[in-house]
Amino acid sequence: MQEEELYKNSVTDLLEGEQADSYGDTDSVYPNAEVRVEKAQYSTMHLKRLVMDRKELVIDPDFQRNDVWKPKQAAELVESILMGIPIPTIYLFEMKNGTKQVVDGRQRITAILDFLNDKFSLKDLRILPQCNGKKFSDLDAKMQGIFEDYQLFFYIIQPPTPERVKYDIFDRVNRGGTRLNNQEMRNALYRGRSTMMLKELASSSQFLHATGKGISSKRMKDQYVILRSIAFYLLKKKCDTVIKENGESIDYKSDIDDFLAKTMIFLNEKASVELLNECKNAFYTAMTNCYDVLGSNAFRFDSDTGNRRPVNMPLFEVLMYVFSDNQFTDKKEYTRNAVEKFKRTFDHQQMFAGNVDSTINLNERYNLAEELIKQIKNDI
Repeated sequence: MQEEELYKNSVTDLLEGEQADSYGDTDSVYPNAEVRVEKAQYSTMHLKRLVMDRKELVIDPDFQRNDVWKPKQAAELVESILMGIPIPTIYLFEMKNGTKQVVDGRQRITAILDFLNDKFSLKDLRILPQCNGKKFSDLDAKMQGIFEDYQLFFYIIQPPTPERVKYDIFDRVNRGGTRLNNQEMRNALYRGRSTMMLKELASSSQFLHATGKGISSKRMKDQYVILRSIAFYLLKKKCDTVIKENGESIDYKSDIDDFLAKTMIFLNEKASVELLNECKNAFYTAMTNCYDVLGSNAFRFDSDTGNRRPVNMPLFEVLMYVFSDNQFTDKKEYTRNAVEKFKRTFDHQQMFAGNVDSTINLNERYNLAEELIKQIKNDI
């Protein structure tokens, strides 16, 4: 059977055990939260220096993934600037290292920089038709000066604004188009080594084979599941001696979004190269072993109706933790039987459903995982 046939129609947007996004769906309360917002005003030329020369403003190419502007929109923005018409305020996040990240306004910034760099010609302008067909370098000196001196207005959200507040602000200013889910917001807010690692792991053959391509890449659901498994692997395997953020351990208190945000910050800023490689190797090892021992249904519970059930997210996390140890492939048949019995027992008891992100439920799952590990090791 060809691989394409094996995976045909197997991709699903459904996951068992997945909880709904919390940000934007509930009225959050932030007692005593310190929120810092600074107003700023930059010319288009200063904006160019910030992005291209000083590298202080980061424009994320993956952000606002479906909102790429058409040439007409970019030309109309340039026309507005040349006419002196105010354009909407741009929102930025300032990181701890001083660099700034675009929250809302990436397309406007990109269009401005592209025009300054002669990457497109103006066309279909109705108010300034004399500029049609011209790039920036083709404009007369007066028009170039008008464009270069045009003032842009910014709101800059600065540290120590809490991560949860940043999510809320991010959600509010991005409600004009397709609303971003929490993983998409994390991908935009915490660009760095963590996002590169998640992208690499999600596209790996080990992950695709082990899941039977049963976790959709739409809306970054695959990266969300992988991030959870890596975060809990670090929490349970490495404990407080390794996971540090600003000298304090990243603990888990039933707030999955805060936990995942802090984990990504840790991976970006604090984790050693060795630890990052260990995370990747543990994940690859787990996926290879799961597929080798359990096949492409490793992360699914059996169905009483005959219909194939979706991948179960908490089961994925637990088995990633269990199978990151290479010893379990030494006795495949015994290991397979032990794990399948484990799955049947706890599916029947609904241990991997309901409020899976509560601290109590999480600790119970990983205690069961440790018991399974001991059982298999003792009999190998």
